[in-house]
Amino acid sequence: MMLYNLIRRLHLFATFFLAAFILMYFATGFVMIFEDNFQRKDVQVEKISHAVSGVQTLNNDSLAQRLKQKFSIRGQYQVRQDGHQSVVNFWHPGTVTEVRITHPADSVYLTTKKGNLYTTMHHFHRLHGYQGGMNYYAWSFIFDLSALSMIVFALSGLYLWYKTERERLAGWVVMITFTTLTALTIIYLMFLS
Repeated sequence: MMLYNLIRRLHLFATFFLAAFILMYFATGFVMIFEDNFQRKDVQVEKISHAVSGVQTLNNDSLAQRLKQKFSIRGQYQVRQDGHQSVVNFWHPGTVTEVRITHPADSVYLTTKKGNLYTTMHHFHRLHGYQGGMNYYAWSFIFDLSALSMIVFALSGLYLWYKTERERLAGWVVMITFTTLTALTIIYLMFLS
């Protein structure tokens, strides 16, 4: 009985933790599914060019930090090479900034796109990764905790169902049906679509 109560508490707390995250995913996902109902025309684009000395000698992380400080850019980033240019993309929900650095002149070209509600919700829904600063680390940690909570919720729910139900045939049928459906969907998306 002690184990049953412990599993029951785990199930309950996993539910509380998941509720907030699932509601956020519902809100952002709703905007993505019904995207035709949301305006996309109010995306603002700002372009500037500037000379920043010494950017050629910096490694990727130092370059990104230097650009963040110089131009007050926020968010996660990715550095890549595009021919004779270094390209640094910064993003946070609703805003994407592309910085192109020409070699060897240290000329920096910034293009900033500030989005509307649809763009912000879309970025929020897809936000992940341990980079970009403490708030992004915290978000990713909470994201991982919610994934763990989902696993705990499912396994503890199975245990509670198995311990409390005397007639288990309907439960087995539902579990096998939806597990098979999930597996077939994954196989279809990976190999057949």
